Amino acid sequence: MLDYKDIKFKFKLHFNSELQKNPEFRYLLYNIFVYGSAYIVGGYFRDFLNSKESRDLDIIIDLENSRLLEIIDESKCKYTINRHKGIKLQFKNLVVDMWSIENNWAFKNELVKLNDKDKLNSIAKGCFYNFDSLVINLHSFNLNIQNYLSYLENKKLDILLKSPIYKNLNPTTEANILRAFYLKKTDKIQFSSNTKKYLIDKIGQLRDNGLDPIETLKQTQLKYPKYQAYLDENDLETMIKHLYSTNEFDNQFYINF
Repeated sequence: MLDYKDIKFKFKLHFNSELQKNPEFRYLLYNIFVYGSAYIVGGYFRDFLNSKESRDLDIIIDLENSRLLEIIDESKCKYTINRHKGIKLQFKNLVVDMWSIENNWAFKNELVKLNDKDKLNSIAKGCFYNFDSLVINLHSFNLNIQNYLSYLENKKLDILLKSPIYKNLNPTTEANILRAFYLKKTDKIQFSSNTKKYLIDKIGQLRDNGLDPIETLKQTQLKYPKYQAYLDENDLETMIKHLYSTNEFDNQFYINF
């Protein structure tokens, strides 16, 4: 049984060490803390739990986006803003992707209700896959990892919400497909029926739009070195064939032209 108190204590030490190595980030974060809270989401916290090093950190800030940008500007930190309004900051030993809570895609589109009394669990629910649903509050160090623990226990990748609009409005379709294929190869996991149907539908939509799914995914891989290193063209072809050969949802089938 996990000792949550021990996890909180050890992560606090770990994160404080990270801030010592990145003083500009520490200064920025302390200025943010004057006005709002911050939540680390996903891979950085997962890597910590698995005793792995991580040089990338995703963080959600409970502040209006305009105020957050003012604080970043005042700190003199260099940053870029992507098309999803995420803020990327490059520090000496760390890359930080930062979002105001209002720009989180699930809350922005009102697909997940933001409970002001329990934002920790709301943020956890807003993560797309259970594999990425790890959240820790940087003030209290309270955490939510139940969905991730379910992934570990069942060895099954699941999309947390069943709503079609939730899945259709997610802005990173091709990256989601690659992530599922990567985890299937590296972790030997299965797909939940919810995930499997999503993958089949999205690959079918690429083909319906006149795109070659393999070539589209290969182009997306260029943005993700990790997926490029572990998934070759044969892997992509095999994964897609397997999805369609075990498709119990409709009459779609895969033809290799």
